[in-house]
Amino acid sequence: MNRNPIILTLNQKSQIDYIKTAIKENIWYYRDRLNISRGPCDIYLLRKCWINGIIDQNTLIWGIGLDDWVPLRNIRNLIILIRIPEVQIATLIKKELIIKPSLNNVRDLNKSRRNTWLNQIEEMF
Repeated sequence: MNRNPIILTLNQKSQIDYIKTAIKENIWYYRDRLNISRGPCDIYLLRKCWINGIIDQNTLIWGIGLDDWVPLRNIRNLIILIRIPEVQIATLIKKELIIKPSLNNVRDLNKSRRNTWLNQIEEMF
């Protein structure tokens, strides 16, 4: 499949740069999982929130210039600025080294509790 590169004019390039700068320097607000507004946030705080799992692509976001709250995935340039390679790597590391082992520990603990409860129920009848 032969793809032709998109050729942009100088005006189009400057418009794209302006949009990226405006999005990067904007003040953002997001709604958490309890639908509570949080903010103001800059792009760096949004990156930390992404790494910690506080926001994802379905999180509602509002910023200057938006009429209403929209999902983060609908603000294409913002999600690109948040999910830079460093953030993706940090998210993967946190998921694999912290979250998964913690979940497995809780599951193991709950499994032993379930077995205890089942044994108690069997002894009752």
